[in-house]
Parts: sequence; C-alpha cells; structure tokens
Amino acid sequence: MKSTAPADPASARLLQAYASQYGLASPATVSSAPVDMTVDGTYRIRLRALPQGGIGVSARLRALPEPGPARDDMLLGVARMACGTMKEQASGCVIDDRERAVWLQQTAAAASSQDIDDAVGSFVNSLAFWSKAINAV
Repeated sequence: MKSTAPADPASARLLQAYASQYGLASPATVSSAPVDMTVDGTYRIRLRALPQGGIGVSARLRALPEPGPARDDMLLGVARMACGTMKEQASGCVIDDRERAVWLQQTAAAASSQDIDDAVGSFVNSLAFWSKAINAV
C-alpha cells in the first residue's frame, strides 16, 4: 500500500472529515496526512487516503526475528494462515519494505464516513484474530 503518489483529494478530504468527527485531527492537519487511531483501547491502526481513491488501513502485527530458521518458520506459518483467511477477510498480511515487521493491511472504497466506519470495523475484526494468531506462529 506504500506509494509516493499524492492522495486522491476527495478521499483525503473525506478521511480528514472522518478524523475530525471523532476528534482525531486538528484543524492544522494537512489534508493528505494519515490518521492514527486506537480502537477499543487496544488496536492501533493507521488510515490513509489512497492515490486512486478510497482508503488504506494498516496495523503492525509483529517484529520479524533475525534472518534464519526461526524467521523462516514464522513466515511460513503466517503465510499458511494468510492463505487460509483470504476468502473470508478483506485484509492481508505483508512484510514492510525494510523486512523488519509483519503488518496487516486492507484497502476499501470510501464515499462516506459510514464506508470508512465499515472498513475500520472489518479491519479491526481481522486484527483481533491476527493479534492473537501471530503470536502462536
């Protein structure tokens, strides 16, 4: 979901309006800035407007072990679980570009605050599963 392209202006405005609605953004916030939020006092997530419209939601799941057999085993376990959940969950697991952590991410079309709420709800449900499952790998 990482991109150097500028955010879609309409999606950026919608996301900032959503953030303001929940007290997550100050008036001085840049309209294309990501929005960080904590859900249920537990789940830290980041929302960002995407270049082609819609929003992206992401959360860090776990740091990767140093390269070697333990890392390979962990990644294989995550890959198996990710393949098993692909059909039911809109989110997916990824490795960051520095290969330091496993993240959960999701993209969603968003034409209203309700669309963002729905995407956040879906994402947090997946995140609740992954937050527990990732530590069992």
